[in-house]
Amino acid sequence: MRTRFIACLSCLPLLVAAACATGSQDDGASGDDGGGTGALPESGGGDAGAPDAGNTGNGSPEGGGADAYGPPETGAQDVYVAPDGGGPADAAGDGFDGDAPYDAGGPPAVAIAAGDRHTCALRQDGTVACWGANDTGQLGNGTTTASAYPVNVTGITSATQVVAGWGHTCALMKGGTVMCWGHGANGDNGDGTTNQANTAVQVTGLTDATAIGADGYHACALRQGGAVVCWGYGQDGELGNGASADSPTPVAVSGLTDAVALGVGSGQDCAVKQDQSVVCWGYGAYGSLGNGMMGADSDVPVAVSGLAGASSLAGQLDTECALMTGNAVQCWGYGPDGELGNGASMSSATAVAVSGLQSVQSLGGGWYHACAVVTGGKVQCWGMGTSGQLGNGNTASSDLPVQVLGFTGAVQVSGGQGHTCALRSDGSVWCWGDDTYGQLGNGQMNQMTDQPGLVEDIF
Repeated sequence: MRTRFIACLSCLPLLVAAACATGSQDDGASGDDGGGTGALPESGGGDAGAPDAGNTGNGSPEGGGADAYGPPETGAQDVYVAPDGGGPADAAGDGFDGDAPYDAGGPPAVAIAAGDRHTCALRQDGTVACWGANDTGQLGNGTTTASAYPVNVTGITSATQVVAGWGHTCALMKGGTVMCWGHGANGDNGDGTTNQANTAVQVTGLTDATAIGADGYHACALRQGGAVVCWGYGQDGELGNGASADSPTPVAVSGLTDAVALGVGSGQDCAVKQDQSVVCWGYGAYGSLGNGMMGADSDVPVAVSGLAGASSLAGQLDTECALMTGNAVQCWGYGPDGELGNGASMSSATAVAVSGLQSVQSLGGGWYHACAVVTGGKVQCWGMGTSGQLGNGNTASSDLPVQVLGFTGAVQVSGGQGHTCALRSDGSVWCWGDDTYGQLGNGQMNQMTDQPGLVEDIF
C-alpha cells in the first residue's frame, strides 16, 4: 500500500526540475483532474462528452468523446464565438479582450487537459498541442525540453479527446484506438513496455475505446458496450482487475460491463453505471472509494454509498466528485484543504454536497482542488489555493466554492497539481496558478498568477 504516493511527487520538481470519461463517441468526440481530463467537446477536461466540459450528449469532461468536433456542450459547430461582454481583461497584451471571437488563423481549441505540471489542448482539426514540463516527454514533440508556449504533439492528426496524468498524456483517436506518450516506467503508455516515449505510441489491443481518462501513472478507457480497461500503475488496485500490480497493457476492470462515464483520479478510479449509480476502485485510505470505509484499498469495484443520479465524474488526488442529474455536485475522499467544498476541512468516506453550487454544467479536478463551470460560463473552484489555482485573486485555500475573477464563457475546466485551465466557447484557453514549468502557456516560467491569463500561440 502506498503512503499517498502521488503526494510525494510534490518533491519531484526538486529532483527532476492529469476526468472523467464519458459515454459514446460521436464520430470524433471534457473531461480534473485531476487530474485531469479533454475530449472534443465534448472533451479534459475530454471526458467522453467534453472532458471537463460536460457535453450532455456524450459524457463528461475529463474523459470524453466529442460531437463531430463541435465545441463542448453544443455539438458540431464551425464558429466559436464568445458570449458578448464576457472575458478577462487583455492579460496577454495581444489585444484580445475576451468579448470578440478569438481567431488566430487556425483551428480553435475544442478541449483541454491539465496534467500535474503540463497542459494540452485538442484542436478542432484533431491535432494536439501541449506546454509546460517535459522531463518525461509528456509534451510529445520528441524532446524533453519544457516549453512555456504550446508545441505540436508529433504524429497526432485525428484525436477526439486528450487526457493527462502526472508525466504522461493520452489521446483517443477517431476510430477507437488510443495513443500515449511520456512517462512509461509503470506501463503508463500501455504499449507493452515500461519505456519512456517522447512521441506517441499506440496502446496495445485497444480498438474500440469511446472515452479515456488519465491521472497519476495510469490511464483507463471506456469501451463500446460499457466495459472498462486500465493500464499502468496498479499497486493500490487502480487497475481494478483483482490484482495489486502494474500492467503495461490494458486489463479489464472486474465485473464492470455497463459503465457510461469515467472519473480517473491519481489513486482511485470511478465509473458511472447505466443506472446512474457509481462504483470506485483503488486507493481508499482517505475514503476516496466512497463506500463508507477509511483506510481500505480495493482492487475491484465497490459501490459508492447512497449516491444515485450521477451523470459525470471528476477525479482528484484521493478525492472524487460527481455531477448529479439535478446539476448539484457531491464529493467524497480527502478533504483537509477543503477539497470536498462543503464548508469543512476534513475527509469523508461518503458523498457530501458541495455548498452553494447551482446550475453546474461540468466539472474538472486537480490535485487538491476542483472546479465547476456554472450558468453563464462562470467558473467556481474550491480546495487548495496556495499557488493561486482557485483563480480568485489570492492564494488562500477555500472549503467553499469561490468565483474565478472576471471569467465568463467557459465550457470546460481542468486542473493540475497547482494550476487550472479553462476553455472558452470561442476556442481560446486561459490558465492560472503555478507556472514553474510554463504550464500556463503564457511564455513565462517560474512565476505564479492568481487570475486567468490567455495561453499564447495555441494555433
